[in-house]
Parts: sequence; structure tokens; C-alpha cells
Amino acid sequence: MNRAKTTRLAIAPLIAVGLAVLVSSCGASFDSGVASPTPTPSTGAQVAASPSTSPKASPSSCVNPATKADYTLTGARILSGNLQVKDLKLGTGTTAKLNSTVSVTYVGKLVNGTVFDSSAVDNHGKPVSLTLSAGKVIQGWVEGVPGMKAGGTRELVIPPALGYGCTSPSPKIPANSTLIFTISLVSVS
Repeated sequence: MNRAKTTRLAIAPLIAVGLAVLVSSCGASFDSGVASPTPTPSTGAQVAASPSTSPKASPSSCVNPATKADYTLTGARILSGNLQVKDLKLGTGTTAKLNSTVSVTYVGKLVNGTVFDSSAVDNHGKPVSLTLSAGKVIQGWVEGVPGMKAGGTRELVIPPALGYGCTSPSPKIPANSTLIFTISLVSVS
């Protein structure tokens, strides 16, 4: 066997392992060679839905959990994962808890002010019903909405690790985006 052929055969396994690590680090499938498709959201509840069907209550694995949002909300409390929470109006009704089904209206925008979703547009102005649990909504909602009372309005600044991470769930939301949500809690069941 000639030397060039021997060198190629020795390097091939290293390249394959390197590619497998690179592809899997952003949630892609090595078998298909492309990332698993994420359905394009068509309703408000789906936009808030996690891109992962995994029931794990953990931040996006492809983004450093210590990464801060590239936006600072003045007067906000900072929760774990650098989630910023600010109550704009305190409610007086039932308190939302983890695993509660809530009815909300909301606007989601990017740091540059681009609105990527609004319950008023997607749900014809009607509140959207969703469950506050991992795998049902993005982690920023799972951690940021509990504690709100019906009738209240809260702003969340969600860093990429608690949002969609390195995935882009729609053309309106680039990968690694900080998400800003203004949420009005209508009811809790």
C-alpha cells in the first residue's frame, strides 16, 4: 500500500468522529446529516412551544447556560439561567404554578424590536391556552410565568439557553436569539 493511501485511511476515522461530535452538539442527527426539522409555528400556543419534544426541564444543551441575554430590562429580577422578570401589573386572581394550564395574551419580540409573534394576530385577539411545563413551552416560560396572578402582566427577557437555543423555530426567530415577551395572564386552571 502506498503512503498517501495509508495516511488517508488513518485520518478517515478521526474525521468521522470529529464530524459526529460537531453535528450532535447542535442537536442534529448524524444519521441524516441534517438537523431535525422544527415545525413552523402557526398559532400563538405553538410559538411559545418548545422546539424540543423532550420532557426534560433543562435549558437548551447547545447554548452555554451562563450566557446572558443581550438586552437588560431595567428594574427586573434576575432568576436562574439569567432570566429577567419584571411585573408591569400585579394581578389579584389565581396564581399560576408549574404544570398549570394558563390562558394568556402576549407579544414576543426580538432585541431589535421585531415582533415575531402576538396572540392578537395568531389567535384573532383571543387568549391562548397552554400548559406551563417542560416540553410544552420554552423553558423561559416554565420558569418565568409561575408566581404570576390572573389579571397581571409580566415582561420576560429570555436568554437563548432558556429559549430556542441554537435552533431557529421560524424564519422570524434567528438561532441564539434573546426573546422578550410581554405576557398578560387572563386565567389559571
